[in-house]
Amino acid sequence: MTPSMDMAGLCGSGYELSEISMTEASVITARFTVKSGSPWFDGHFPDNPIVPGIVQMSMIFDLMQRTMGPGLELGGFKRVRFKQLIRPDTPVSVLIKPAKKIPDRFEYQLTIDQKIICTGFIDIRIDRTARPPDQSTCM
Repeated sequence: MTPSMDMAGLCGSGYELSEISMTEASVITARFTVKSGSPWFDGHFPDNPIVPGIVQMSMIFDLMQRTMGPGLELGGFKRVRFKQLIRPDTPVSVLIKPAKKIPDRFEYQLTIDQKIICTGFIDIRIDRTARPPDQSTCM
């Protein structure tokens, strides 16, 4: 499956994806911005809003589902490191690439202005019998 700009846009959960691409080698790049009105900021934290870590992880998996196609299942996250805070309305660059030596494991990195914000690994499983996903939905 080749990603398209049709996959970009505002997701129902309050973040926007743009500049989505995937190479033949399964290297995925994109940008996201969590809008200040996102419900994720309701309790995290009202006077000092930051993007929760679980939201960052969810966006990684959402992006992989959008670009890699049907049947993608989450196997788990490994060695996740949150190095900096992400504030509302801040553009974040995403890089996801296959990990060396371990099939179905991908390494990811989030950056803001080329500074590393978060790193980790995500394990996936692919169900080859699954139907294509509805590209208009978000997690």
